[in-house]
Amino acid sequence: MDAKQIAYGIVDGMSSIPSGMYQGVIRTWQGSGLAGSDLKNRNRRETERFMRLVKATTDRHEPIRQLITIVIFDFYAKLDNESKQAIDGKLGYGAGRLGGRVGSQFILAQFIAKKILTRIVTAETFKRFVRVGSSLSLNLLMIQGLIEEASLASRRMKSRFPKTYSKVSRLNLDMVYFLVEKPLEPYLMYINSHTLMCKGIQNELCKIISTKIR
Repeated sequence: MDAKQIAYGIVDGMSSIPSGMYQGVIRTWQGSGLAGSDLKNRNRRETERFMRLVKATTDRHEPIRQLITIVIFDFYAKLDNESKQAIDGKLGYGAGRLGGRVGSQFILAQFIAKKILTRIVTAETFKRFVRVGSSLSLNLLMIQGLIEEASLASRRMKSRFPKTYSKVSRLNLDMVYFLVEKPLEPYLMYINSHTLMCKGIQNELCKIISTKIR
């Protein structure tokens, strides 16, 4: 084995380390107190919130569905009437069905939740999340890595979308945001945008929906 092969072997060994394991090592370091007491205390609070969420429900889909529903309700509520009518028409449910606007919000939320959940169930991160607290236990570093992923995403939500964070963090639902961060981002950007930006988004939304309905 020459130097090049040895080097490749070393790099290959590093690349085989799961990302969750690496993040777990970082979090374990912070939790040890060697990185300072502030980080240690912050991580302890985040870990407690994450584990409370996991222990509070046997259905791992439920907190994700709750988070999506809250976001979609807020998204729909902020839309102007034209945009709401366009979405109602696309869904095939008029405002008079299932309790008017609330019914439309519910239908939209459930439709999007189902679509997102169908997409993420095969993701490795979601599989690890499901295994936390089950008989298929993860090792400590992998659990720490999962909590770190959840915590980082929670902090991003707090920084970028404070209004939504304030609402969902009371239920610890920010701890599952890491699983659906990308698909929920457009809705959260709209919810937290300035009025002028929202009008522009609404105009484009109506154009797109109108084109696809024809």
